[in-house]
Amino acid sequence: MIRDLPALEHAAFLPDIGDPSALILSIGYLAVFLMVAGDGVFPIFPGETSIVVAAVFAAQGDLNIWLVILAGTAGSIVGDSAAFWIGRGGGGWIRKMLAKTLGHDRVVAGEHMVHRQGDLLIFTQRFLPGLRLAINIALGAGRTSFKRFLAIDAVASLVWSAQAAAIGYVSGWLFPGKTWLALAVALSIAGVLILVIIKREHGRMKQEQALIDQERIDG
Repeated sequence: MIRDLPALEHAAFLPDIGDPSALILSIGYLAVFLMVAGDGVFPIFPGETSIVVAAVFAAQGDLNIWLVILAGTAGSIVGDSAAFWIGRGGGGWIRKMLAKTLGHDRVVAGEHMVHRQGDLLIFTQRFLPGLRLAINIALGAGRTSFKRFLAIDAVASLVWSAQAAAIGYVSGWLFPGKTWLALAVALSIAGVLILVIIKREHGRMKQEQALIDQERIDG
């Protein structure tokens, strides 16, 4: 049984959608798997946050850190693969839906990055939260073989899950017995890293758009 249940149930410093602790308290590793897998297709799910939170619990002795990493890895592979097959089986309506939900520029940038970078992007997409879904769907809609996608994505998912777990585990280790302090520190660090990634991702989108504009001029 994970400790500090009353405090966790009544804490309000995180919004519900960004606080997966209650679900992790009830079903453990399965919660991590489900939220990470859901994040691969529906970005509203707190995928990375769930790994960070579970890793804090692991540092407190309530979960096994290796199983947390494996649950995050498996969820990532399933979510990314689902997006890939949505792209493989869908048509123009999927692109229109993505353009409405993610933004037209993001979809165009994701497609252009797939055209330019190919296999490298299968790895890096796992670390691009804003572009990940558009990229994986574009990879599925293209000529990328699923076996190759799966092999590269599995490695990327393991690295991604391990780095998220490391943030939570170190925070939990630094503040033993102070679960909410450890969670606050871990999620703050993860939040800063995500903001940095989003900023760099925005720069990459502008770069891709500039390349697209130049190709139109040249071509």
